[in-house]
Amino acid sequence: MEQRTGNIWLFAAKTALFFAIIGVFFIGQFIFYRQTIFFFWGNVIVILLYTANLLFTGKVYNAFNFGSMDVKELLLSWGLCLFIANVLQYLMLSLIREMLLPVTGFLLILLTQAVLTVPMIILIDRLYYRIHPAHKAIIIYGDEDRAYEYRNLIESHRRKFEICWIAPQSSPQANLLRFIEGSDSVFFLDVNERIREPLLEHCFKHGKRTYIMPTFSNVLINTAGISWISNTPMLLLEDPEPDVGTRFIKRVMDITLSLLALLMFSWLMLIIWILIRLNDNHPAIYKQVRVTKGGRQFTLLKFRSMRPDAEDDGIPRLTAKDDKRITPIGRFIRKTRIDEFPQLLNVLSGAMSLVGPRPERPEIAKQYEEIYPNFSFRTKVKAGMTGFAQIYGRYNTAPEEKLFLDIMYIEKMSIWQDIKLLLQTLKIVFKTSSTEGIEKNSTTAIRNTEKEDRGGDS
Repeated sequence: MEQRTGNIWLFAAKTALFFAIIGVFFIGQFIFYRQTIFFFWGNVIVILLYTANLLFTGKVYNAFNFGSMDVKELLLSWGLCLFIANVLQYLMLSLIREMLLPVTGFLLILLTQAVLTVPMIILIDRLYYRIHPAHKAIIIYGDEDRAYEYRNLIESHRRKFEICWIAPQSSPQANLLRFIEGSDSVFFLDVNERIREPLLEHCFKHGKRTYIMPTFSNVLINTAGISWISNTPMLLLEDPEPDVGTRFIKRVMDITLSLLALLMFSWLMLIIWILIRLNDNHPAIYKQVRVTKGGRQFTLLKFRSMRPDAEDDGIPRLTAKDDKRITPIGRFIRKTRIDEFPQLLNVLSGAMSLVGPRPERPEIAKQYEEIYPNFSFRTKVKAGMTGFAQIYGRYNTAPEEKLFLDIMYIEKMSIWQDIKLLLQTLKIVFKTSSTEGIEKNSTTAIRNTEKEDRGGDS
């Protein structure tokens, strides 16, 4: 009963935040842009359109998902949400007035909204965790090394989870059931399906929140639709190849947006080209063979961020943490993703798409496929500049997890999903952790434990 009352207060606080933002915008519009104040129903339509913009951007950036992100990420999500919603509204009102309105008023509106929302977001975040204290959690594992690796990951979310027990799947079932009953959340890491099934049923029976580390087949099943054979429901997995209409729209979007981006940022690309050339008088554009749809190889273009002799030893390797090969200008363009801009030319040529699995180097892809034979499934579609693995993972995300994320994209590929991922890409530019390199003395993102399982790295 107490938590239900708390959730009502939480809903009221989020609603107050939402309407406060709308209120500030409308008051600002009245003060700075009286020429856009219409008759009563016209104003209602304008407010509804702004509400729709705010809901749309809020959904894209998960701005209303308190409890799923830390405060810094929440503030970033809301910042992008407000900026894009206001830009859309500004363009719409300018279009109605058939002239570009002065920008100063919109900047002041945005600043006022920021001053108002920052303390409200912090207060709502604290209210959430007051209502929802850290869950008592149990980890049930099959692989001990990975269990302790993920334990550290789970413990980094201290406000959400308090790990009370960690038990191998070989423990007596009665003990595991007792641990589950005393927990709020249960993590299954590499647990044998035969052992996991009765434990899952017990979790469901007692209303426990359950987290399962997926296998490749689990990911495929998760993307399946429902098909009825007579009156029997079946899980349906289809060929992920999109229909002709979707492929056509996706290609038109690739050409249009990449051309616009090249026109908008040509001045920046010229400056970066000059700075790289001045730094060491070597070519500013770096060419590298990568793999795209169907395993076809192509030449990927990037601004060079490393020294010219970065791979003189002939060993293909990913960027490591604090990699000494990165130049000063290279460090900046990698963090801001400016080094990726020349790939817009790869998109125009048709070798890549704006959204899709990131293309791997053939040598590294081959190493990954030796451990994960299904890794080649990522080449069912064109490689992309951004995608699920870039939004929800990192540069150093393990190949298995990268595969899972990319399969989720491939199986549910749609134009709306592409638009959402393109907008979400703006967010990762501000997250330095997204470009974090692999461990030192490694050449790929394969975990050390996985290398040991197969008798060393090849």
